[in-house]
Amino acid sequence: MELNKWIESIGGAESAGKLSPAGMSVVANLLGEKPRTVLSWYRQERIPSFTSAANIVLKSRAAVDWGGIYAPFAIKLLKAGETHAGA
Repeated sequence: MELNKWIESIGGAESAGKLSPAGMSVVANLLGEKPRTVLSWYRQERIPSFTSAANIVLKSRAAVDWGGIYAPFAIKLLKAGETHAGA
């Protein structure tokens, strides 16, 4: 499962991309992180550190794996690289 989908499922999002601040706080509390940190991952502004990623895998009971955490960020970087290469 991708990290964002898991965040939405734990935070009780009504639909994709519709997570409330209260829902974000639920996820942050579960992970022992600040809500702003989780929000930055959710928006793909920052990539979780190795330690945070390991915690996500553990707290999600492996519902989210390494690929679910890092693949969306890698895809975003590849797409950004394609945009710059075509310029």
